[in-house]
Amino acid sequence: MKFFKHSSAFVLVLLLMAGSVFAQGNPMQQKMQQAQPDSITNEDLKKFAAVTNDVNQKMDEEIASLLADKDMDPKRFEEIMMKQRNPQTDSADVTEQEQKTMDEVQPKLMKVQQKEIMSAMKKNGLQPQRFQSIVRALQSNPEVAKRYRQIVQEEQQGNQN
Repeated sequence: MKFFKHSSAFVLVLLLMAGSVFAQGNPMQQKMQQAQPDSITNEDLKKFAAVTNDVNQKMDEEIASLLADKDMDPKRFEEIMMKQRNPQTDSADVTEQEQKTMDEVQPKLMKVQQKEIMSAMKKNGLQPQRFQSIVRALQSNPEVAKRYRQIVQEEQQGNQN
């Protein structure tokens, strides 16, 4: 089941959340690890996209598994998570049962995600410090984010052919 295959925004939100978790450390070390956005190469972004894709596939399976005994569709789960991450949206339409499910599933999902990100980084040759630098660049530099989106689009088009 590929619930989130084309939902790069959802996966990017998860990765950005994970990136901030990984970055919670020594502030001096973080400053030393920060890369200038100009130093983020397309090769770095391709590796990051490969990590995203690998994590996406594993998370599809994990979300389906975690929600199997819950009364929530994975697409609804994605919708609620996106609303919770965007303060501009109104999340008042989340039922009490849905919120209970979210509160139960999200911590489990984050643990699995961190493990999968580390595994995917190793597989794709991306060091944790570089991963953090890319996350920060994606968050703070629209040009890097634009290049990343373009790389993801090109890869999706290449996979469709």
